[in-house]
Amino acid sequence: MPDSINTLKAFHVQNPINLKECKTILSSMVLETSTTDLFFSIGDGKYGRIFNYGVIVFYGCSQEEISKVLMELAIVKDINELEYYSDDFGIKLSDGDYKIEFHYITLPEINEEVIRIAMLNLGQSLALKYYDTVSQELLTSIREFTGELEIKGKLKIGQKSILKFVGKALNTQNRIAENLYIFDAPAVTWENEYLEKLNLTLSKHFELSSRYRSIDSTFKIIKDNLSAYLDLYHHKESSRLEWIIIILILVEVLDTFISKML
Repeated sequence: MPDSINTLKAFHVQNPINLKECKTILSSMVLETSTTDLFFSIGDGKYGRIFNYGVIVFYGCSQEEISKVLMELAIVKDINELEYYSDDFGIKLSDGDYKIEFHYITLPEINEEVIRIAMLNLGQSLALKYYDTVSQELLTSIREFTGELEIKGKLKIGQKSILKFVGKALNTQNRIAENLYIFDAPAVTWENEYLEKLNLTLSKHFELSSRYRSIDSTFKIIKDNLSAYLDLYHHKESSRLEWIIIILILVEVLDTFISKML
């Protein structure tokens, strides 16, 4: 990217972040907090935003400044920028109308609200990237189970493992629903046409709605398959109980018959 472009750099740490603890650590830098995020300043024109669903976004910061903040936050969570998902996007100031490119957007005005909206969209995009990876991994496992069922006519995986798998799938889906507000525009855009246009442009650029629907569709497929597996186990368990009852009745009949014969 050209030097005139200020870069947004986002990291996903794969688990929720405790914002209260982050606020305590970054107390001198915090500008605003809410139940879902924390916005702070690192210096003149340099900002950071932490989202409770596991994303940290920086704006206009050097690698050294980013590493320093992540090192401080490592007290809250083991955060290592080299180990987790990351993404970047640029914002460029221009005298003309805004224009969006693949790696950056050109804007006639840049302020804190503009930066925060850009951080929100990049953060949600990175979170969707992570959840898409998780959903595809789950779907791959489902395909393996289904292939085994098709070839061998049975599942080797036990009921407990299936239930744990169901729990992981449901927990991931719940985290997406609870933390990603893909269809909700930030309140600040309601009365500001410029910010509303920016939010819609970035949301469309990152394809947030379509990616969210794709992930949701994947989880529905996973849930349908897991439901079928559980039905098979319930049927298998019912059949086993029926045979146990039949054997017990047979033993009782034989015992009665032998007693009478003797």
